[in-house]
Amino acid sequence: MITPYGEIPDRLAKDMSLAEQHEWLRHRVARRTVIKGLAAGTAGLVMPSLWMRPAMADDATIVRGRHLAYGTDPRTEMIVGFAVDSSFATARVKATASGGSTVSEDAAVNMVRGSAARYCHATLSGLAAGTTYGYKVLLDGQVKSAGSFTTAPRGPTPFRFTAFGDQATGAVSTQMASRMDTLNPLLHLMCGDLCYADSTGKGGPGDAFKPARWDTWLNMNDAVAGRLAWMSVPGNHEMEPGYPLHGYGGFLGRVWPGGSSPLSVPVATTFRIGSVGFVGLDSNDVSYEIPANRGWTAGAQTTWLEATLSQMRAPGSGLDFVVVFMHHGPYSTSNSHASEGGVREAWVPLFDRYNVDLVISGHNHLYERTLPLRGGQVTSQSSSTVDSSQGTTYVTAGGGGAAFGADPLFIPYTDKTRVNVEGGPTVETEQWSIGTKTGDHAVLCVDVTPSSAGTRPTMTLRAIDAAGTQVDQAVLSRPAAAGGPGQAPWLVGGSAATAVAIGGAAAVIGIRRRRGQPAVVPTESGLLSPVEKG
Repeated sequence: MITPYGEIPDRLAKDMSLAEQHEWLRHRVARRTVIKGLAAGTAGLVMPSLWMRPAMADDATIVRGRHLAYGTDPRTEMIVGFAVDSSFATARVKATASGGSTVSEDAAVNMVRGSAARYCHATLSGLAAGTTYGYKVLLDGQVKSAGSFTTAPRGPTPFRFTAFGDQATGAVSTQMASRMDTLNPLLHLMCGDLCYADSTGKGGPGDAFKPARWDTWLNMNDAVAGRLAWMSVPGNHEMEPGYPLHGYGGFLGRVWPGGSSPLSVPVATTFRIGSVGFVGLDSNDVSYEIPANRGWTAGAQTTWLEATLSQMRAPGSGLDFVVVFMHHGPYSTSNSHASEGGVREAWVPLFDRYNVDLVISGHNHLYERTLPLRGGQVTSQSSSTVDSSQGTTYVTAGGGGAAFGADPLFIPYTDKTRVNVEGGPTVETEQWSIGTKTGDHAVLCVDVTPSSAGTRPTMTLRAIDAAGTQVDQAVLSRPAAAGGPGQAPWLVGGSAATAVAIGGAAAVIGIRRRRGQPAVVPTESGLLSPVEKG
């Protein structure tokens, strides 16, 4: 088995979890380093790249792959990510509002095994809510890139967000990014399976891995992700064998999840925009279908999810709607991955208990929407006007650009679905799938309108295909939230500045930079390598 660290004998790899693969490789690499150092003399133990001053950035240096994400509070924090292929001593991002106020922060620099690029992230804090900023990326004091972004509004005001999963790279993927861009959302939800660098997606021996696809994906989305928050959760294709943190090292090293993450689950996130609370989950943790990471959080993610939903639905939260996004969907009539029983078992009861309005997933490369459900049972036959206080709407939005799966795309039997459960898939009768489902690539577009003068708040859902044609529409509404527009951000079990120690792989993830700190993230070898200090 080949990984970015080296090779594991197949006879060993076949019985290893992702965490065990990383530990085996980490100790083997460390042992080889010591042996080589002893053979070459003491000086051989000190790699020059760890202490030599890097070359200064020159005029040919290119900043690419810009990728934004909200910080803990989307009203006042924005994380600006970008990639650089050459050396530099300092990296900094400066943002200026239309009124002239400026915020400037140093960027942390990450090195990821399998890539020569430097992946940089600067967390801009103290921003003004609902404000457009022009920003510049400076390397060694020289402006190398410029763009703009808009922070989240201060209170409950109308806004738009988009969502899809399973994007990949290529002509169709580029077309879907452009289609999403024309909708001009405030933010985008990426529901896993970002670039398919691990094209097999099993998280184990035999997975085909091409890390260069990460750079292709970042570059492809630069024009869109460089101007709006792109909030991502991992899919099964982000479980990359050989990386620490249960295979998520490559994902976390390049794409900042943003929001507020639990201490033990850095790939999960929560944040709020106006009167909407968002929760992003790692559904690999509960998947029966692809179980490489099943149970890796030992229940910590589910505990955090319940605490987060409880706070969102607490009196006085000021939230009208709760939206959950993840990769594996619990309800789909796809002929490929179908329905994930692990999500039904672990999380659907929580969605029911805390009245989650909308759950968005990917995994199945198609678009499909359910009637409102409670406990898997339909609560209303109305598909165009939905009272979301009576049931959760589940949307599969896996048409982000990746190739279609099975043919036919949907199970060729009326009112049937397969459910992945312990022991293998089972067939059941369903009454919840809506006839607007389609195998065409599509982006989910959601317009949020908060309550006003006693009116019910609404979320208008539309599915837009690659050509710009609307293929589905529904309006979700519920009684207005009690307690007014409270805006205090919540931090349940952690924050965006998260120190992580998982599976024996200690790493520092998402440390908020302070002015004057060196552009370096100290980490466990392999996830993010040390970077030269100027």
